[in-house]
Amino acid sequence: MADERTHPEQVHPEQVHSERVHPEPVHPELIRDEDPWQSDGGRHGPAHVRVWRTWPDQVIVVLSGRGAEYYPERVLPLLRAEYPDDTVEFFLHRPTDWGTLGYYAELTPHADGTVSRTVIAGDILAARLGPALYETEDPDDESTGWGGA
Repeated sequence: MADERTHPEQVHPEQVHSERVHPEPVHPELIRDEDPWQSDGGRHGPAHVRVWRTWPDQVIVVLSGRGAEYYPERVLPLLRAEYPDDTVEFFLHRPTDWGTLGYYAELTPHADGTVSRTVIAGDILAARLGPALYETEDPDDESTGWGGA
């Protein structure tokens, strides 16, 4: 007899990820919120790392700040290695400043070491992570309105 929790017709769609059944989701919990630092010797502006636990075995990493969009191919493997037992998703938040419109993007690392960006609405990410996404945004974000870009 099949275990009721793993029978495909009885599993809630949000509990299925990577073709396996997860335990109940956890409320998105901000587990890491580093102070911004100057990336690349300060040439590119500040960078900021925040990490949320969204499932017992899954984390979402958000890199933000003007300096965060530089060298993701170096940074993502280092962050991935810090969570060896978890599925890790990466996102970028480039805040608005006086000269550039801000944006949110999903970052996808590839086997060849490159990283692609897919621009998304910030509210899509906020729906997954809760209010802490916007509450911990970068102090240099000059966008108007809730959540920046």
